Amino acid sequence: MVKSSKTTAKKNGRPQPERRVSKLGKQLRKLADEYAASGGKLLNRRELEREIAERRGLR
Repeated sequence: MVKSSKTTAKKNGRPQPERRVSKLGKQLRKLADEYAASGGKLLNRRELEREIAERRGLR
């Protein structure tokens, strides 16, 4: 008998609850996946912060 559980992989020995994703989150993930599939490069957090600062004229 298999137990049904809404948990993901264990972290620090404790099961983590399943994350709920909003409709907007799903749409954004789909757009990001399409962009990456077409050869676009997704920025990491540091690169994104640098890009924003440059566009605001802070760098």
